[in-house]
Amino acid sequence: MPTAEEIIKKFGAVEDDQRYTRLVDLFTPDAIYYDPFMGAQVGTDAIRTFMGHMEEMVPAAGARFDEWEVCAGTTTAWAKWTMYAKGPNGEVGINGQSIYRLRDDGDGLKVCFVADYLDSNAYAQLTRDRVPDMTTPASLSKGTSEQGSAHALISKFWKMQDTRQYAQLAELFTDDAVFTDQTSGDFVGKEAITAFMNRMDVEMTARGVSFSLDDCAGDETVGWSQWTCHLPSGSFPGWTLHKVRDGKFTLDSDYFDVAQAAKLRTK
Repeated sequence: MPTAEEIIKKFGAVEDDQRYTRLVDLFTPDAIYYDPFMGAQVGTDAIRTFMGHMEEMVPAAGARFDEWEVCAGTTTAWAKWTMYAKGPNGEVGINGQSIYRLRDDGDGLKVCFVADYLDSNAYAQLTRDRVPDMTTPASLSKGTSEQGSAHALISKFWKMQDTRQYAQLAELFTDDAVFTDQTSGDFVGKEAITAFMNRMDVEMTARGVSFSLDDCAGDETVGWSQWTCHLPSGSFPGWTLHKVRDGKFTLDSDYFDVAQAAKLRTK
């Protein structure tokens, strides 16, 4: 039986001929595939129709998805990728991420949930006529409640962050961990992460910013979170990719709807 990693890698491998309908067999009958423009495709019939649309639309637009990086545990996985498409001023590279849940109904692991996210600012270089919805996927059923030890770590992280204990969050990271913020960059090592968290402790409190966890998943080594950032002027969605070793984070990569965040910050 294929592993979670082998299954998720097929999502990138299909780019060789862009025959996306080949992916349908990887899903459970009740699976949800969330696209930030087309919404939730529920069940394999809807997913097949969506994939057929993709087979026509993506090649016609001269688009492609490259540079796939997959991280998978047993029932939880995520991927990072870049979509390249033709914009009015030339080709545009748009970074994206996908989060997955898998389950075994007795016939091997299959995907029961996937949601795609992308860089909303980069996408705006292609067109401003279509705005991605990256709020909805947090409210969707993930198709399984199975969790591992990483889930408890992620839940603890968000409980501390929800109550603005930023300075204490660094204790949840390994000495060689990497913390990535979409706008502030990479912080490598526990010392750098501690300094950033101390800065967050001051800045977020002064600006009246808070965070709330919407949903999360984790097995033993891989996890993801869906969350909301609350500003005095409104809120915007975010998502985080996690790696875990020996009960601590080795990677925490934060992403969010940068276009929506920018609008709120100007109010």
